[in-house]
Amino acid sequence: MNFHFSHQTKTCCKCVLTVFSWLSLISETENEVISVDSALYGRADRNTCSQGRPFWQLFNTGCSRSGIFNLIMERCDGKKRCNIKAANSVFGDPCKGTHKYLEVTYVCICVSAETVVNCENGRIHKLKCKSKHMISVDSALYGRANRNTCNQNRPSGQLADTSCSQSDTLGFIKDRCNGKRRCNIRANNSVFGDLCEGTHKYLEVAFICICK
Repeated sequence: MNFHFSHQTKTCCKCVLTVFSWLSLISETENEVISVDSALYGRADRNTCSQGRPFWQLFNTGCSRSGIFNLIMERCDGKKRCNIKAANSVFGDPCKGTHKYLEVTYVCICVSAETVVNCENGRIHKLKCKSKHMISVDSALYGRANRNTCNQNRPSGQLADTSCSQSDTLGFIKDRCNGKRRCNIRANNSVFGDLCEGTHKYLEVAFICICK
């Protein structure tokens, strides 16, 4: 689930001067990160980056490097700043003889990261975001991944299995909590099942708060 704002488009010509060959994606404030919406390396029209170019270098408007979106997304998503060089040496040459450009559409997402741990049959700690924000769950574990979490007054035998994990926990928590401002999840076997009998379990949820 994505809640976007601050929509921006950046275009960089593949020019001779190196200073113009770099495209910078920049988030606007301290609590924002980049989320790439679309990307093109090639040519989709005859007007963009056309100055001083002969018509035959602008003629092919169906030129596009396949897989460019995933490449830019892997480099830039989740970062506050991202610099990309618009060059065949980086992306390859999808259409020789055509003067290409790199165009990226992205949004700035407002985020704040949180982690909540609820011990089995213990006190409930809520997933919650401040006003005008919504929960987006990143990861979730019901089980045990170490011997230190929720270990107070527990015998060593209840802490020994550190590979105990309910496989569908993440999907369950996402369905219950994503898009809400507050979410309560009780950590017990009646909710998640008892995947490893005798082990004292806990629920650990990592999430971000996204601006509406």
